[in-house]
Parts: sequence; C-alpha cells; structure tokens
Amino acid sequence: MNRIALQPGDELPPLHKGPITRQHLVEWCAAENDYYPLHYDERVAERMKLPGTPIQGTMKVALIGQMLQGWLGTAGRLQRLSARYSGIDLEGETLTARARIEAVDGGTVTLEVWVENSRGERSTTGQATVVWD
Repeated sequence: MNRIALQPGDELPPLHKGPITRQHLVEWCAAENDYYPLHYDERVAERMKLPGTPIQGTMKVALIGQMLQGWLGTAGRLQRLSARYSGIDLEGETLTARARIEAVDGGTVTLEVWVENSRGERSTTGQATVVWD
C-alpha cells in the first residue's frame, strides 16, 4: 500500500488461516516449547469443561504479526503490538487477522488489530504501531 495514501479508517488486506488443525496446534506447541496438553489433548479440554481444544492465544497474535508484515513488506517495521484475549477459539476454526488504520503521523501508523473467527466474533483485539523506513 502506498503510505502517502493512508487514511484513518482504511482497512488492511485480511489474512485468513484455517481451518486450524490438531497438527497446527502441536506445531505451535513445539515452536513455543510449551507442551501444555490443553492445546492438543481433547480429554484435558473436556476435564476443564471446554467445548473443544483451544487455539493458543499466542498463535492468534502471531497471525496479526504475519498480516502486518505481509502488508509492510520491506518498506517498514512493526514497532509495537499489544493484544488482549477476549474469547476462545477452538480447533477446526478458520481465523482471520484484520487491521484498521486509526492514525497516521508522518511515517508512523497506529492500527486497531483483531482476530475474528468464522462467525465474525472478535476473540483477540489490540493495537499496533508500524514505522515506514
């Protein structure tokens, strides 16, 4: 995207991932070196009275980062990203990372970011700041 044309309210191209499979969940456990069984063993999720195996929150934040980096390419860098987990997403979901420009100040862009599931529910929300090089 041409940074000169950026305006508050503009939305970035979304990034769709999914459906998220058990394989994805296990691979993410390996990437984080965090093998908490809740994220790959449905029996643990059942004992915790969850309706299925939850997708890791950090995977959802990584999707936001991937979406932002795909938009920026080599023209800029992610300076700050914050996120809040507000809902659970389960194995089998297709997730979409989205962003909307909130403010443009020279080469700095502030964005509202979020991940939504296939029902359009926002399960992770936050804010990002990117800087154009």
